[in-house]
Amino acid sequence: MSQPRPQMQSLNGKRPNTQRVQQDSTPTQHDDLIKFICDSWNKVSREFEHSNQNGADNGKGRPCVLYYVEQDPNPQLKDFEPFDLEAWWGKRLVENINNAHPSS
Repeated sequence: MSQPRPQMQSLNGKRPNTQRVQQDSTPTQHDDLIKFICDSWNKVSREFEHSNQNGADNGKGRPCVLYYVEQDPNPQLKDFEPFDLEAWWGKRLVENINNAHPSS
């Protein structure tokens, strides 16, 4: 006995765009790139932790994974302050909600 196929229904009476539905279910180049970056970062992180725990090296007297730490700060960046984008978006969202629904 075959399983029933899911039915696509539209609220406005128009046929759904089946091509769009198929595109949403297949990985995109963006998804592939994100997966590659995440996998690569996780691999480097594991190697770094492993080399720190075991004192491992690559046979040349150097650790397998090097972590760069700048010795002399760049003078052009002396007044640099990191920007918290997540906090900024949060404040903007709260302001938009408050402006859309002003309290009496």
